[in-house]
Amino acid sequence: MARIPKETVDQIIHTADILEVVGDYVQLKRQGQNYWACCPFHNEKSPSFSVNPSKGLYKCFGCGKAGGIIQFVMDVEGSSYPEALQALAKKYGVAVPEEEERTPEEQLAQNERDSQYIVSNWAKDHYHRLLQNTEEGMSIGYGYLKERGLNLTTIQTFELGYSLDQWDDLLKSATAAGYEQKYLEKTGLVIRREDDQGHDTGRRYDRFRGRVMFPIHNVSGRVVGFGARTLKRDDKMAKYLNSPESEIYHKSDILYGLYQARQPIRNQELCYLVEGYLDVLSLHQGGIRNVVASSGTSLTEGQIRLIKRYTDNVTVLYDGDAAGIKASLRGIDLLLEGGLNVRVVLFPDGDDPDSYIRKVGDQRFTEYIELQSQDFIAFKTTLVAREASHDPVKKAEAIREVLQSIAKVPDGLKRQVFLQQTASVFGFEEQVIITEYNKLLKTRPEGRGGSQPPAVPPAPTAAPRRALTPEEEAEEAMYGVSGGSEAMAGSLSSSAADASDLGQPLDVLMQCEQAVLRLLVLYGPHEVQPEVTVAHYLLSQLDGTPLRTPLYAQLWSECREAFLQGQLPDLRLLAHHPDAAIRSLLADFATERYDLSPNWRIKDIYVPTELNLIQLACDNAILRLNKCHVQRERQQCLAQLNDTRLDDNDQLNALLRYNELTKLDNQLAQMLGTVVARGA
Repeated sequence: MARIPKETVDQIIHTADILEVVGDYVQLKRQGQNYWACCPFHNEKSPSFSVNPSKGLYKCFGCGKAGGIIQFVMDVEGSSYPEALQALAKKYGVAVPEEEERTPEEQLAQNERDSQYIVSNWAKDHYHRLLQNTEEGMSIGYGYLKERGLNLTTIQTFELGYSLDQWDDLLKSATAAGYEQKYLEKTGLVIRREDDQGHDTGRRYDRFRGRVMFPIHNVSGRVVGFGARTLKRDDKMAKYLNSPESEIYHKSDILYGLYQARQPIRNQELCYLVEGYLDVLSLHQGGIRNVVASSGTSLTEGQIRLIKRYTDNVTVLYDGDAAGIKASLRGIDLLLEGGLNVRVVLFPDGDDPDSYIRKVGDQRFTEYIELQSQDFIAFKTTLVAREASHDPVKKAEAIREVLQSIAKVPDGLKRQVFLQQTASVFGFEEQVIITEYNKLLKTRPEGRGGSQPPAVPPAPTAAPRRALTPEEEAEEAMYGVSGGSEAMAGSLSSSAADASDLGQPLDVLMQCEQAVLRLLVLYGPHEVQPEVTVAHYLLSQLDGTPLRTPLYAQLWSECREAFLQGQLPDLRLLAHHPDAAIRSLLADFATERYDLSPNWRIKDIYVPTELNLIQLACDNAILRLNKCHVQRERQQCLAQLNDTRLDDNDQLNALLRYNELTKLDNQLAQMLGTVVARGA
């Protein structure tokens, strides 16, 4: 995608209303200066999700999600950064010119993809019109959907359609509308007939004829392909026909219904996985909106990654066909290997989710899946144990089959529990099962990530990690290993070694650096004195005092460079920094868990804010940071005085410098006392 100019990005950020955007997903209530709601990213009963409209930031104090308005759209919609920008620009009527940074080949490829999206969307509208506005569509297509219990709302929500039982209806209509045949062919809507030698005969005809059409959307809502069901009783004709792979349609990266199910999956922290289009449609209509389908294909790693973007919890809904269940077990193993928590619901023999919900109704269906849901490992253990109950050889193979699934589970504690359950079901001592599990690992090929799960019990491989604070746990859950708290930890590790080697307590140094950085980004444009901004004051006073924490130093340096170019720190823009660790840091700076009670103002009790005392806050932060650096250098001198390898001259210079620094440290302490007293 071509780069959107920075000026346009800034315009989108300043034009978009974060309260309005967030309010489309949750009900916000004002408390003090912030707005609160139950978090849209995890289940909770007490609101811990806060929005600060003046700073354009949100933060959940429960799960740790945080950022600006673009990050919110990315989080809640599962979209990319450019897609989020485009969505906000469209919502607020901001024109988006694009700076061309592509080669002619890249531009041509993008045009090809865009043309395929356009023609696919046109075909979707064409099929939808035929379903509702033609005699054949109404009598055959709509009649079938009505017979399956689908109402008009569901038909319109999923944009269902019908293809006329003619050889070239779509081809003629698309050509008349000005669409090029090559894009109809590339998307698989039209087929080119060739002779026995592979030469083009010049004949073209529609792929889909006389079928109910199910448009397939990607996560952004763009139509990428179609599923089509024939209504003819013909054993030689495939009941379902799907679009072929194309530049815009990759079956392994698509889940039917995900576009409509994204937000319900997030809200309920659960995804129901079914097999077919009608399963999704019937459940959605019955009030179960968090449902997607693999569309009859084997589950793929790409589809699993899609689910994991929205939840870690999956419940697979099986029909009662034993052969179908056995064939699906491999896909469940992939879900386990992907780190998902997997449960299973088995329907009575002969029923699938679509037929069962139509048979028993919405309420009884919901009650059934809640009562019948069981953990997959327990389900598989019971299933294979029952089949092998009277055959010792089959029983041994069944145990190994279950252990292979357990080995896919990344979480060690869960593996231990599953091994205990397996031993109980098969009637073996737990240690026997563990021994067999460890033997299996030695012969098992490496997994997708090139690593094996540890044997049970796992051997210690490193010093125990210190316990994380709730805030660190939230950041780790939000950003994972490659970003957020882990990235921040990596950024801080070098400063930890630096500070500790010199005798400077790490927490004190980091807190002092954080204090000046926080004032810079929160209050940079405000004045401490007439015509002297906070940014000018801090950057000039601390020009020779570098920040040693890499993450803080990076942000400080970027603000300084922008200031030298005449730009003051703008928190609304900084909140969309490309570095996830910096976004998280800024959200922490700008959001507070508690607001001042309005009763204080009602009683005319004046409580000064930090901004009211900004000069004192800046002076205090500057003095504390300088005192830290003085103490740091003082420790260096002390180390030199204790170094017997130095000659007398070096020892004398170190002593003189140590005395100077001691006096300076005392002066700074006195000045800090004065500042604190004035601000008290």
